[in-house]
Amino acid sequence: MLDRERIIGYLQWFILLALFSYDGFTYLPEESNFALLKSAYYVAIFAAFALLVGLQTKQGKVSQQPMGAISYAVQIFMWLYFVRLFYDFMISGVNQAIVTNPFAAVFLYVNASIVPFYGFLFFRWDLINLRKLNTAILLIMLTMGMVSMYYIFTGKAFEYLGSDGRFMGNESMDTIAFGHLGTTIVIMAIALFYQDGIRWWHKLLSIVSILSGLFISVAAGSRGALVALVVCFIAYLYVNGHKMKILIGLPIIAILFLALLPILNDILTSFGNQALDRLYASIYDPNSMEAGVTSGRNLLYEKAWHNITDSPFLGSSLFVDGEYVHNSIFESFLGLGLLGGVLFVTILIYTLVQAIRLAEKDKRYLFCMLLFVQYLSYSMFSRTLSMLPLFWLSLFLVLSLKSYHDESIHHNTLL
Repeated sequence: MLDRERIIGYLQWFILLALFSYDGFTYLPEESNFALLKSAYYVAIFAAFALLVGLQTKQGKVSQQPMGAISYAVQIFMWLYFVRLFYDFMISGVNQAIVTNPFAAVFLYVNASIVPFYGFLFFRWDLINLRKLNTAILLIMLTMGMVSMYYIFTGKAFEYLGSDGRFMGNESMDTIAFGHLGTTIVIMAIALFYQDGIRWWHKLLSIVSILSGLFISVAAGSRGALVALVVCFIAYLYVNGHKMKILIGLPIIAILFLALLPILNDILTSFGNQALDRLYASIYDPNSMEAGVTSGRNLLYEKAWHNITDSPFLGSSLFVDGEYVHNSIFESFLGLGLLGGVLFVTILIYTLVQAIRLAEKDKRYLFCMLLFVQYLSYSMFSRTLSMLPLFWLSLFLVLSLKSYHDESIHHNTLL
C-alpha cells in the first residue's frame, strides 16, 4: 500500500506535468469538444490540489509554504484582475472579438492563476527532483514540437500557413505560439545541458532539442519569440558569470546576424518559406510593411496610453477597441489603474531578481529563471494575462522555489 508521502509526490508530479501540457490541447481535432475537455482538465488539477491539501492536514491543521511579503501583492493583483476581467466580460459586455465565450475566459484565468497560486502554498518541493522536472518539461515541449514538425515535413502544414508564409504549429496553434514553443524547447535544453551530474543521454537530448527548437522558431517567423530567445540567452550568460561575453560577444553576433540576414532570408524564400521576411523588412525596409515594424502594436500602445491618462486611478478596460493591448504592463495600468499597474511592475521586478539569484546559486533552478524570462518577454509583445497560463506558472514556480530554498537553508535541509 502506498504511503502518504509517495501519494503526495505523485499528485505533485501530476499537477506540474498537467499544467505544463496545456498547449497540447491545440493538437486535438477541430471537432473536439474543447470546452468540456478543458473543464475536465482543470477540474482534475483542482481535485489534485484539494487532495494534496487534505493529505497534509494533521489534527485539523495544514502547514503552508509562505512566499513572503510579495505574496500579498500577488494576491491583491490577481483578485483585482479577476474583478476587472469579470466586470468587462460578464457585466459590461465589453465589445471585443477575441474571446467567443466570455465565461470560458474567466474560467481559464481563475484556473491558470488563482488556483495554482494557492495550490503551490502547500507544495512539498523536497519530493520533486528539479533535474527530472527540467527533463520532463523538455520532453513535453519537444513532443509537441515534433508533432508540428511532422505536419511541416509531410506537407500538412501547407494547409494552414500563417501570414507571409510562416508555419503555424497546426491548425489551431498560431505562428506566435509555435515560435515560443521553439524558444521553450531551446531554453529547457540549455538548462538541462548544464545541470550538474547529468548523463550522456541528457546531453544528446539537449543537443537534438536545441536544433529542433531553433528550426521551429525560424519556421514560425515570430519576431517576439526570437527576441525572447535572445533575451533568455543574455540572461543565461549573465547568471553564469559571463558578463564580459555579453558586452563583447553579443554586439559581434548582432553585426554578423545583420550582415547574414539577407542571405539567410534569400535561402529560406527560395524554398518557399518567408519566415525571416518580416524580420528582414523590419530592419532593412520597415516602410514596406503594411502595419509597420510593430505590426500595429504602436497604435494600440498610443490608444492605451490615452485611456490610462483619462482614467489613471480605476482603469478603463483590459481591452482597447476590442483588442488586447499586447503588453502586460500596459494592460495592468489600463485595466487596473495606478494601484494595479504599480503592483504588477513591483511583482515583475521582485520575481526577476529572485529568479536570477536562484539560478546563480544553483543550476537546478536555471530552467525556472529562463521560463520566467521567456514568458515575461512573451507578455510584453503578445497575448493577454488572462490567456498566458505558463506566464503565471513560471512566476509561481520562482516564488515558491525561492521560499522553499530559503526555508531549506534556515532548517539546513537544502534540496
